[in-house]
Amino acid sequence: MLLGAGAPTHPAAQSDFFPTADAPNTDKLSGDDLYQRVLDNRFDAYDQDLQVVSGDGTGRFSTVELRLQYLSFREKSKRVISKTIAKYFAPPDVRHLGYLVINKQNGPDDQFVYRPSSRKVRRVNVRSEAVAGTDFSFEDVVPPEFEDGHHYRMADAEVDGLPVYVVTVIPHAETESQYSKVRISIEKEHFVPIRTLYWDNKQVLIKQLDAQVESLEGFEGEVSESESAEPKTIWIARRARMTRKKNGHFSTLDIQRFAANPELRERDFSQRELTASR
Repeated sequence: MLLGAGAPTHPAAQSDFFPTADAPNTDKLSGDDLYQRVLDNRFDAYDQDLQVVSGDGTGRFSTVELRLQYLSFREKSKRVISKTIAKYFAPPDVRHLGYLVINKQNGPDDQFVYRPSSRKVRRVNVRSEAVAGTDFSFEDVVPPEFEDGHHYRMADAEVDGLPVYVVTVIPHAETESQYSKVRISIEKEHFVPIRTLYWDNKQVLIKQLDAQVESLEGFEGEVSESESAEPKTIWIARRARMTRKKNGHFSTLDIQRFAANPELRERDFSQRELTASR
């Protein structure tokens, strides 16, 4: 079993921290099954504007705005699973800063950053970079793929009185994840994650993401080339809050605009597009 970067190899440590099998259940849904249903609740393409407001509990706040686009390549390529591009448009000091992640079937992903100050595109580990001083990293906002890790079902639980499925994700080493383990609580009606816990590679719980259940909203998208059924409705949480366990610092993410299955092209996810100033 491949574990996240920095994961221990001592058998006792693995048995204490890393799950090795699904918890007993009566509905015969495995961790893989549940995680796949989470990913099925996603369009093949989408375009969204995000606003992230961060605070430290003292009344001081900062705001970051960016645009994120996603396109699945599962029906178009044997090498590439998906591509994600994110570009800032506020505040002015990070305007036009951009990131491109190409999630591949095999081996490490291709990850690039464009910094306007240098006017150069560089290959970096984008996933671990913070979203411009917020408590979110790009690993937290780039859409995950099934191939990124192992998925284990935990015992069902409740979050604020709401029954949830619980799945633990152990990232594969080649994903270059900053996390050794991620635990996701999934509401049972629409398969939307409403609480996510993150452990670093020292096995310390460092962050907690809570979706605002009241912000759940359904979007209907046009049928894409890979879909043969009627247009489907996808549910997303438009508002979520990331909190750091160590100091209580927090960031609230709002999806201010969401476009389902827009007409995105392959060239919209290129290094050339990353440097465009529009």
